Amino acid sequence: MAPGLRTTSLRIIIALFAFTAVAFIALMIALWSFSRSDRLCRNITIAGLNVGGMTRSEATRVVERWARKRENQVITLTALDKRWKGTLKDLGICADVRKAVNNAYLLGRTGGLFERMLCFFTPKGRGKHIRVEFAIRGAGANKAISELAAKVDKPHRDARLIVIDGHLYTKPESYGIRLNRKEALKKIVRLVATEAAVIPLPVEADRPDITSRDAATIDTLLARYTTLFNPAKRDRTHNLKLAAQSISGTILKPGQEFSANETIGPREEDRGFRKAIIFVRGRMEEGLGGGTCQVSSTLYNAVLLSGLKVIERNHHSRTVPYVPPGLDATVAYGLVDFRFQNTNSAPIGIISTVKGNRLTVDIYGSAKDKKNVRIFTIVTKRMPAGVKIVTDHSLPPGARKLIEPASNGVSVIVYRVITAPDGTKKKEVVSRDRYLPQEAVIAIGPPIRAAQAR
Repeated sequence: MAPGLRTTSLRIIIALFAFTAVAFIALMIALWSFSRSDRLCRNITIAGLNVGGMTRSEATRVVERWARKRENQVITLTALDKRWKGTLKDLGICADVRKAVNNAYLLGRTGGLFERMLCFFTPKGRGKHIRVEFAIRGAGANKAISELAAKVDKPHRDARLIVIDGHLYTKPESYGIRLNRKEALKKIVRLVATEAAVIPLPVEADRPDITSRDAATIDTLLARYTTLFNPAKRDRTHNLKLAAQSISGTILKPGQEFSANETIGPREEDRGFRKAIIFVRGRMEEGLGGGTCQVSSTLYNAVLLSGLKVIERNHHSRTVPYVPPGLDATVAYGLVDFRFQNTNSAPIGIISTVKGNRLTVDIYGSAKDKKNVRIFTIVTKRMPAGVKIVTDHSLPPGARKLIEPASNGVSVIVYRVITAPDGTKKKEVVSRDRYLPQEAVIAIGPPIRAAQAR
C-alpha cells in the first residue's frame, strides 16, 4: 500500500474512533443526567396513559385521575344465577398508583448498561407499558362475597344415626354447594386488573364429612346414661329438648373430636332458646339456654362409661341436682366447652332421647370396641352452707320466703376403671373437683313495729 493511502486510512480510523468516543461520552453524559433527574423515560405508558418524559409528580397526578375514575366503575360479581353489583370502591379495591409510577421511574435507571440505554434512547425496552396493580383494603370485598355466598351456599348434610322402634338406622348424607371464598377473592383482584365488568366467582361441591359408609359398623350400644328433670319448668325443659335434639344422631369417625358448643350452637332467642335458671358465679340467675348443661352432663357420663377420651370438661361452681358431684360438665358458648375424642377403632354415634322426666344419652359403636367400665367417686371433704337473711318489705310482717336454696360444698375425686376383654384393668383419676358452699338466701317480712310505723 502506498504511503499516502496508508496515512489517509489511518486518519479516517482515528477520526472514526474519536467520533465514536465523543458520541459515547455524550450518550453517557445524557444517561447520567437522566439518572439524576426526576423524569421518566420517553414512550412509557401506565394503564395505557402516556406518561413518558413526565416528572414523577406529574405522572402520579395523571394516573391518580384515572384511578379515581376506575374505582367508581361498576362491577358485577356472579355465582350461578345470583349477582352482586357495586363499584370497586364498594369492594375496597384500590389502584396502587405509587407502585406503578415508581416502576416507571426505575426504567432506564436499573439493569445493565445496554438495557438502560435501550430504554432511554429508543421507544423499545422491556417494561415500558406498565399495568396498575390493585389491592384490597378493608372488608368490602369479603362482605360482598359473604352476601353472594348467603344466596348461593346450600350446606351439605352429614349422615346421621337414628333409632326407630329400638332399631338403628342411618339417615343418608346429602351433597351441597358453596362459594369458594378464598379463590373468589383472588379472582376478583386478578380480573379487576383486566378491566372486566363482570366477574364470575367459583362455586364448588360441598362434600359431606360423614357418609352412610362411615356408619356401617355402628351396631352395638356402648354406654347409656339417664338423668331426671322437672317438666313443670317449661322453659328449661324446652331448652333441654332443643339441645338434646341437636346432638342426637351425631356420628364421629375414629380420632374425630366432638364439641358441645359447636354442635348445639349459640344459645340465642332467634335459634329458639328461652330464658331459664343458670348459675352465674355460684348464684342462680335467669339466662338464655338454661338446661343445656344437663344435656352436656348426661353426655359426659355416657362418654366416661364408653371409655372414650375427654378433651375438655369443666364442673359447675356449685353442685347440681341431676348428677352426683364430680360428674357434671358445664358449658357456656364462647367461654367453656365440653369436648371429647372418639378414641375407638371404629365410628361411634350419639342418640339422645327425652321421655317424660327422663333424659337419656346412648353411645353406639362397633361391638369390638365395647368395654367394661365402672365409675366411682370418693368425697374427700364436705363444707356445710350457711344462711343469709334479707328483709323484704313486700312480705307480710314475720313471713319468710326462700329466695335461693343452700348448696353444701364438697371436694370429690372421680375414678374410672376400664376392664379389657382379657381381664386386665386400667384405673385412672378422671377429675378432682371442689364445689364451694353457697348459702341459702331467705327473705323475711319486716318486724311488726316497723310495719306499723310505716
